[in-house]
Amino acid sequence: PTAGYGKDGKLGADMAAAEINAAGGILDGREIELVYEDEKGAPQDGVAAVQKLMTRERVQAIIAGMNSSITLAESAITKNRILHVNPGAQADAITAQGSPWLFQINNTASTNATIFHTYLTEKMAPKAIAVMGENTEFNKAVLENLREIVGESSVELAEIATYDGATTDFTSIITRLKSTGADMIYVIDAYPARTAQIWKQIRQQGGFPMEAHAVGTVQRSAIVPAEGAMEGVITADIFIAEGATGDMARFIDRFTEQNGVAPNKVSLVVYEAVKVVAGAMDKAGSADDYALISDTLRGNVWTTPRGALSFDENGRAKAPYFYIHKVTGEDVGLLDTFQVE
Repeated sequence: PTAGYGKDGKLGADMAAAEINAAGGILDGREIELVYEDEKGAPQDGVAAVQKLMTRERVQAIIAGMNSSITLAESAITKNRILHVNPGAQADAITAQGSPWLFQINNTASTNATIFHTYLTEKMAPKAIAVMGENTEFNKAVLENLREIVGESSVELAEIATYDGATTDFTSIITRLKSTGADMIYVIDAYPARTAQIWKQIRQQGGFPMEAHAVGTVQRSAIVPAEGAMEGVITADIFIAEGATGDMARFIDRFTEQNGVAPNKVSLVVYEAVKVVAGAMDKAGSADDYALISDTLRGNVWTTPRGALSFDENGRAKAPYFYIHKVTGEDVGLLDTFQVE
């Protein structure tokens, strides 16, 4: 269900590794090698993948994390054992564990959701929002924030419907949400394959006047298989190729030339993860002194296509900009830009 993330992330990782090695590698000329395992979109498989990488492959760092529940399970294995950089999963709980060797490239769910939910309630201003989403750590964090933001507005939360990961037929949920009379449907789901299926079923029932999908989860890997069902859906992310300038524009051009397709957020954050891991090891003068490497990560500012990237005491980075998107055709278009405080 998350194969799209894996494909997009691998493109970013391979590009970063190739650039590092072409520039002479790290630690006096050592090349870096990437070893891949498949999370298969499930926490138990993510744990098995991480265990194999650590014990059989004897890797010196783990880059893993697009879905929060999977990343939480993996981080229980990596804690105090190996450097772990989570490129994409958003749940605040991941980096709230106090693990000194765990870092996060993406914004937390609460940071992203605060901006997005404020936009939904103030700019789009529906009378009532109906919500549906999988019962996961990510959904939990997003819903908590939504309740807080809606509570400070005149918008009503008409109903919240949750489902488990095995659900494939959402017809009864959508029917129930439509019966509330809500003028906005808000879907909180981070799995591309299921996202496409949900929006097809929403469209089959006539849709809603206003439609939104959770931050950081809408890529072409969901939009294309939705076959037009996501047209017009409002979402948001920390990246958009449209209007890029400077280092970001140059990154997009290099990526597109090498891969024949423009990068998305997943490709970007995994690219950044490889770059900062390698850079911190090189600056620390070690590939496996994780306390020193972690201090180096926190104590420096890292140059990435987005600009200056730094980590706080919890190992969290913060994107400098946040973009409101609208699904148009087989991709997203830019609606609005916010600077992250």
